[in-house]
Amino acid sequence: MKTFRAALIFLALFTLLTLSSCAQPITGATREVLAADAYIAAEYDTVWSHFTDADAYAAWYSAPCRSFGARAGQACEWADDERVYYRGTVESIEKGRGLRHTFQFAMFDFGEPPTPVDIEIIPSGETVLVRIRHDVTGAPQTRDVITDVGWQKSLSRLKTLLETGSPMPWPQ
Repeated sequence: MKTFRAALIFLALFTLLTLSSCAQPITGATREVLAADAYIAAEYDTVWSHFTDADAYAAWYSAPCRSFGARAGQACEWADDERVYYRGTVESIEKGRGLRHTFQFAMFDFGEPPTPVDIEIIPSGETVLVRIRHDVTGAPQTRDVITDVGWQKSLSRLKTLLETGSPMPWPQ
């Protein structure tokens, strides 16, 4: 009987500890991150330049890039001759690892703060691993426009461009 009772007590304590470790705090916003990943069969420098050379964005990204800063603190702006779509600031850039820039819609007056975009660009044998993480916590309208598949669409277009010479058509 003592063994059975000890087992019940252990089970009850284990259940309480497990449940309490899974609990989310009630205060504070839930962190929301949009993500996309791809292995690209291309030279590292080619992949790198498609994220750091403003002119390279037009072939695969959702908007042409007017400027992309080469150092932390410099501006990024995605625009055509008629309007600015997005803007941001380079926060870090390190060839061989990746970059971080902020992102903010300029074409909508959301009044949301700039959100960080982390892009890992890592050599991986004969391929390059690209991992994009866009933290849209506190920017629900930005999240709603980009959606869960927005970054994946752009990254898929880049992968197809670099592997075939032509970007993938925009998915519907």
